[in-house]
Amino acid sequence: MPTKAFIHGNPLIGLYVRAWDEVAIMGVRDERLREMLEEELQVDVLRTTICGSELVGAMVAMNSEGVAVSKNVSEKELRKLERNLDVLVLETEITCMGNVIALNDHGAIVHPEVDDKLILQISDFFGVEVIRGTIGGIKTVGMSAVVTNKGALVNPNANQWEMKRIEEALKVEPVKGTVNFGSEMVGTGVVANSKGYIAGGDTTGFELGVIEEALGFL
Repeated sequence: MPTKAFIHGNPLIGLYVRAWDEVAIMGVRDERLREMLEEELQVDVLRTTICGSELVGAMVAMNSEGVAVSKNVSEKELRKLERNLDVLVLETEITCMGNVIALNDHGAIVHPEVDDKLILQISDFFGVEVIRGTIGGIKTVGMSAVVTNKGALVNPNANQWEMKRIEEALKVEPVKGTVNFGSEMVGTGVVANSKGYIAGGDTTGFELGVIEEALGFL
């Protein structure tokens, strides 16, 4: 049965958690959520704030190579991350790296205003080709999509050109959908990796079916 969750009564679980195939980072103290992540995504769970915020889903970008954070990460947070992961600290005023990068182990799409220097650093660290783009006309691509190595759920307003770019860059077939009873910012409402997913608590049965199709669980 599909798993759904709230965090502090909030269905926007993708704002609080960022996961990949071996590790999930969560910004809140919630033992039930930790157990759900361990069971559904089969990951080790690291709890920490990032840049002083519980919204780690918005703050970090991840693939199998490690995690990217902004220079505003604290020393304590950085030490905690580095005990578990390889970490790229980006010298940028952009704090929410999870908002501006959508990636998997095959490629990455970034906010169209990210500069060339950052793109080179992101490409080198994550070991992927990086392109600029939008998803559904939205520049914060990390919250306009949910991307794994098996699939991608994307903003329902994504046009044909964007869908083709996503497929070419990330090497997965994107599927349009919504979460939490119609939210178009699908990255705010789903936490996923190639082994499982958790959806926001307001997600409907129809939306769950689309998520499972998009992320390769059907």
